[in-house]
Amino acid sequence: MFRTIKEHHEDGLGLPYPVVLIEAAEEEIDPATGDVVGIHVPDIEGLAAAVALARVLTPTGLLPQEVKFLRDVLDLGSAEFAADLSMDPATYSRWENGKQQVGQWADKQVRLIVVAALRDRFPHFSVDPKEIVGMRPLCADPRQLAPLLRMRRRALPQHTDMDDEWDTLPLAA
Repeated sequence: MFRTIKEHHEDGLGLPYPVVLIEAAEEEIDPATGDVVGIHVPDIEGLAAAVALARVLTPTGLLPQEVKFLRDVLDLGSAEFAADLSMDPATYSRWENGKQQVGQWADKQVRLIVVAALRDRFPHFSVDPKEIVGMRPLCADPRQLAPLLRMRRRALPQHTDMDDEWDTLPLAA
């Protein structure tokens, strides 16, 4: 038996902060005891992709764990991602390990790659790459506040092959 959770803080995505799921995760309940035996998050890969797209649209600098998370969502190895960025793999490795900051230009390139790879999967995000080009993200600071990403499931039109997908909620919602 499953019960929808009003708010769940998902911390298993590889980010240095949780993502808040609103009425999307479910507790698995043992019918014999009534105890919670687990948490189920539907379409975890879709959630990760939606979080990646939402994150690159948030204009705070990318933290090392976020760069790795974005690469993982795109299912790329570090050398392959470095090649996509036309950069030295050793420099990219220093980004992921937190030994070197991602500069503004490189930050935008990472964001543009993610937008190019994922925007067709989430047409409701209506991402204009010009938003990324005009963005002025500050260099990431480990002391910066984590972006608050709130996600929910939303119904899709009946002519699609899926029933629902992940979407962001505005901060005031």
